[in-house]
Amino acid sequence: MTTLAPTELPLNSAEDMAQSLPIKLPGGPAVWIFMTVELVTFAMFLLGHAYGWRSDPTGYSAAQDLVHQGTGALNTAILLVASWGAARAVHANRRQGAGAAASRWWLLTGTTGLMFAGLKLHEYADLFGQGLSLSTHDFWFMYFFLTFLHLLHVLGGVAFAFWAAVRAKGGAFGPSAPLAVEAGATYWHFVDLIWLLLFPTLYLAGGVA
Repeated sequence: MTTLAPTELPLNSAEDMAQSLPIKLPGGPAVWIFMTVELVTFAMFLLGHAYGWRSDPTGYSAAQDLVHQGTGALNTAILLVASWGAARAVHANRRQGAGAAASRWWLLTGTTGLMFAGLKLHEYADLFGQGLSLSTHDFWFMYFFLTFLHLLHVLGGVAFAFWAAVRAKGGAFGPSAPLAVEAGATYWHFVDLIWLLLFPTLYLAGGVA
């Protein structure tokens, strides 16, 4: 009885190897590693915030009464629109010759991201005008530090969105080159996720005690 040797199919490139993996991460592994590190960082600060609230519930509650819940809710809706625009840009990028459509979706994402930033800066101006700062109380340290750190992430996403809009309109992406588009959209979903943790915790929850 003759035993047939298995045929070996060598992988000729990193792309072949990636395609052979059972799980494909949208945007590639680098963006997921970055998001995991950032998510852990935010989570650690939120745990510190919860501990602080347990230590001084009266002071934290009085401080939270001063935040702009309406502005926070509006910014939540704005960020969801931005993330939806990024998702639609990915969908358009999967169609051949749809660069102009993808560009418009990225413009929507970038514009709504700027709207979020403008409202956040207006909120900061009002709170600073009331004499509040990072040193006023532990609540305000966490509030200003975490929301500003998140704002920096939003501005990074805005810069990418406008860059992608220009590139997409010039036909730089498409079905055969989805990596950058998927990475950008994945990043925007991450920005949304962080805000969906910050908004109820800092604006609404009355502590996580």
